[in-house]
Amino acid sequence: MELECAKYGEKMHAEQATCRHPGDYCQHRTSCMIQFIERENRGKKTKAETENEKKD
Repeated sequence: MELECAKYGEKMHAEQATCRHPGDYCQHRTSCMIQFIERENRGKKTKAETENEKKD
């Protein structure tokens, strides 16, 4: 799935979804799919790392 930044018009794939301007003010941030997917991917990564630590 391809996502587009509402403010800057930058396009990216959902697997690589990260806000490229996290320090800038953005009126779309609360409804931003890029932000949502970035947090979701970060959560999956953290969960996987935690499970790997439990195995060790």
